[in-house]
Amino acid sequence: MNRTWFKESRHAWIGLGSLWVIGFIGALTRFIMAFFQTQISDDLGIGRSFISAAWSTNLLIAALCAPAGGWLADRYGPKKVMLISAILGVAGTGTVVLGGHEPIVFFVGYGVISGFVGLGSSTSYMFMFEWFKHHRAKATALLASASSVGLAVVTPVFVSWSWLTWRDAFAASFALGAAVTLPVIWLGIRHAQPARQPQPAQPGPPPEPAAADGGAPRAPVMPRSAVYAPLFVLIAFALFTCGFNMGTVEMNLVAIHQLAKVPPHTIALAMSLLGMMEIAGSLAFGYFLDRVDKLMLMTLLYGIRVLGFGVLFMHDGWSPLVFAAAFGITYLSAVPGGLLIARERAQGQGKQTGFLLMFHQGGGILGALVAGILFDRYGDYQLLIGADVFICVIAALGYAYLYATGRTRSIGRPREQTAAG
Repeated sequence: MNRTWFKESRHAWIGLGSLWVIGFIGALTRFIMAFFQTQISDDLGIGRSFISAAWSTNLLIAALCAPAGGWLADRYGPKKVMLISAILGVAGTGTVVLGGHEPIVFFVGYGVISGFVGLGSSTSYMFMFEWFKHHRAKATALLASASSVGLAVVTPVFVSWSWLTWRDAFAASFALGAAVTLPVIWLGIRHAQPARQPQPAQPGPPPEPAAADGGAPRAPVMPRSAVYAPLFVLIAFALFTCGFNMGTVEMNLVAIHQLAKVPPHTIALAMSLLGMMEIAGSLAFGYFLDRVDKLMLMTLLYGIRVLGFGVLFMHDGWSPLVFAAAFGITYLSAVPGGLLIARERAQGQGKQTGFLLMFHQGGGILGALVAGILFDRYGDYQLLIGADVFICVIAALGYAYLYATGRTRSIGRPREQTAAG
C-alpha cells in the first residue's frame, strides 16, 4: 500500500530527501571554484585564465551531455543515468585528489571528467515532474535549496578553519561522493520507468488538462509544432541569461569584491548570505510558482536581477550584501521556473529539458570566458556586469510581453479557434 503525505506518495518525499542530500554534497565543488580561485592559482602555479579554461571546459562538456543525458533518461530511465553521472563525478574529484596536484591533472579531473556529470543534469527535474502532482514547484524549490544550504554551511566552516585548503575541499567532495552519494542514489531513489513514446494526435479538440499544482488551472497544452514558438525561444534565452549570470557570480564574484577592496570578512559574510537568500528565495518562489502565473513571476525574478547587478556595478560599501540578497533570492528559481513553463505549456520531456539546460550551460561558458577576456583587456569586470544587466532586462521584458499579451494562450489554441476568437 502506497501511503500519501500531503497528497503526494511517500516515495516521492523520500526520493526528494535523497536528491537533496546529493545536492548538498555537490555544493562543495561549487564552493571550491568560487572561493579558492586565488589559492588554486598560487599552489599550482597557473594563471586565472587556466582556471577559467577548466571551468569553461567543464560547462561545455556538461552542456553537450545534457541533451544526450535527457535522451538516455527517456529511453532507459533517469535513475540509471543519474548513477552513471555520479560515478563520473566521483572519478573527476578523485582524479584531482589522487593525481599529484599537477595543473594538467586538475584540468583533466575537474575540467574534463567532471564535465560528464552533465549527463544527469535533467534527471532530478524528471523525477520531480514524475513524482509530484500537487506540490511540484515547491518540491523543485526544496531540491534547489540543497546547494545553497551547502554553500551557507561550508563557507563559515572554511573561513573559521583557515588551515583548510582547496585540496581538503576536493578530498571531502571525493569521499562524500563515494561513501554517500552513490549509495543514496542506489538505495534511496525509487526506480522510474522510461517515458512513454508520444501517441499520434487524435482528431478533435484536446481535453482540458487536470489541475496538478495545488488546484490551480493549468495552461493549455501546445502542439509539438509549437515547441519552437516564441515561448520556447524565450525560455531558452532566459536560461542562457541565467547561465551567464552564473558564470559571473560562481566564477568571478569573489574576485570582483577583492578588486573593489572589500574586506575578507565582508566577502565571507556576503557569500554566506548569498547561500541563505538562495534558500529563502527558492522556498518563496516555489510557493508562488504553484499559485500564480509563472510568466509574471519570471518577469519579477529577472527584474530583481537587474536591480541586483545594477547595485553590484556601483561598488558602494553596501553593494556586496545587497547584491547577495537580491541575486540570492532569485538564483535557484530561474531554471525550475523556465522548465516548469516548458513542461506545462509545451509538454517538455527529457530531450527538451536537456536541450534547454544546454542553453543554460552555454551561458555559463560564455560568461566565464568573457570575464577573463574583459579583465585581461580592461583590468576590471565593469563591462561584464553591464552585460549581465542588459541581458536580464531583455529576459524580463520578454516574459512581461508574453504575459501581458497572452501570446502563449493564442499559441496553444487550434488555428480555427484563434481566428474565431
